[in-house]
Amino acid sequence: MRVLFFLLVLANLLFYGWHAGYIGPGESSKDEGERLSQQISPEKIRILTPQEAKRLAESGKSRAASCVEWGTFPAQEAEKATEALAALNLGNRLVTRSVEETAGWWVFMASQGNKPNADKKVDELKRLGVADFFIVQDDGPNKFAISLGVFRTEDAARNYLASLSAKGVKTASVGQRDTKVQKTLFRLSGLDEAATAKFDVLKKDFPGHEARDCTPDDAKARPDEKKADDKKG
Repeated sequence: MRVLFFLLVLANLLFYGWHAGYIGPGESSKDEGERLSQQISPEKIRILTPQEAKRLAESGKSRAASCVEWGTFPAQEAEKATEALAALNLGNRLVTRSVEETAGWWVFMASQGNKPNADKKVDELKRLGVADFFIVQDDGPNKFAISLGVFRTEDAARNYLASLSAKGVKTASVGQRDTKVQKTLFRLSGLDEAATAKFDVLKKDFPGHEARDCTPDDAKARPDEKKADDKKG
């Protein structure tokens, strides 16, 4: 038993001496070049540029973002957006929510002076393909003005004005206007890459409307949300 113990001690001493380089070349005597040669495909390792790292991070985020909130939309635009979203075949993964917003900016045409003039301007808008508008009836300097949309931010209002200008609307402008409005918010959940790609294309037809990833609270069902299919009934 004692002999076996001493043999084990001797074997450990010999292994230590070899590893440290006292006996033979040893593991610690390998230079850096030899260590690199033992790596798996070291020539394939490269450092990403900041731009490449950003694109990689955005690509991973896009694949992981399976829930998007889009909007908000006034009534007529909400109907058009609902029709466009039908192409994604989301079923009960598409829900709508009615929200009240305080709009600080609007796109409008100044007062037309009277109802006949306002109606004439509305006919011109229809011929240009503009369907979302209403004639202001409240007494004041804006009576018989034509509202083309209300927005939370000036940037959103100016983006929408640019889209109207592209259609041929020439006399509209952006101004401040604090008012509470009812709008529709869409929530699209469970999006795969194909559905995300389709959504990225269709949302370009609705400038001025923000699409953002759902927050954890947004992803939960809310009592005031309605499935798009239920709304049709």
